[in-house]
Amino acid sequence: MASELLTVTGTVDIRESVSLPPGAIATIKLVDGEGEVLAGTAIESDALPTAFTLVADPAFAPDPDSLFLWAALRGEAGVWGTTDLVPVTDDAPAVLLTKIED
Repeated sequence: MASELLTVTGTVDIRESVSLPPGAIATIKLVDGEGEVLAGTAIESDALPTAFTLVADPAFAPDPDSLFLWAALRGEAGVWGTTDLVPVTDDAPAVLLTKIED
């Protein structure tokens, strides 16, 4: 019998009030406690917050309580990212990004 897919949904947002120019890209990765990437996506982000969905094989995530998110947002206005891995919670996590570079 096949296992159901592990699906993580959430949003990425930045602390600053910035309007994103066209072409900004949000990259989000689902990682385990060892830092192994289980799923990832890159999506165009034309407004914040930006919703995402990641889908992984649950066989690679035997401990769903030790899953984390890493995210970055890159555009003409700069680069934002996670400074620490964000724990995945039961509800849709909101990942707040910090300015990395101009």
